[in-house]
This record gives sequence, structure tokens and C-alpha cells, in this order.
Amino acid sequence: MRDPSRIQELLSLLEEIWIQSPDLRFNQLIYNLQRDYSQGNNEYGLVEGVEMDGFTKIGFDFFNLEDDKFIEYLRSLTINN
Repeated sequence: MRDPSRIQELLSLLEEIWIQSPDLRFNQLIYNLQRDYSQGNNEYGLVEGVEMDGFTKIGFDFFNLEDDKFIEYLRSLTINN
């Protein structure tokens, strides 16, 4: 079983990071964090597809990323790390 205390730590880290950029909407924040994590970790979770109009659609699939790995990344972004 995963440690339930990870939930509060993850939420606190997100809050600390989001306060630094309060004009971002929540999903913009999450997208940016996923993009930056992916870029720094061998493009982890990167999903690309080409739409019918020819535009490339980019997203991130973090379904299998363990919380402790993402928490470690979020810690590295905070002032109190």
C-alpha cells in the first residue's frame, strides 16, 4: 500500500509552486509541470499525434509515474527544497 501521507505533501508542493505563478489555471500548471518533467527525464510520458488538419498534438501520459518520483521533482522546484 502506498503511504497516504504522500497526498498532503504533493498537494502542499503544488500549492507552493502554484503560488509562484498565480495567473496560471490549474490545468496549465499541471501541463507545464508534466512537460518540464518529461523534458528532463528522457521525454517520459510524451505522447504526440498529428491531427487531420496537420497540426501536431502534444500531451503527456503520467498514469504509471509513481507519486514519489513526481514529489521528488516538485521538491526540486520549491524554495524550501
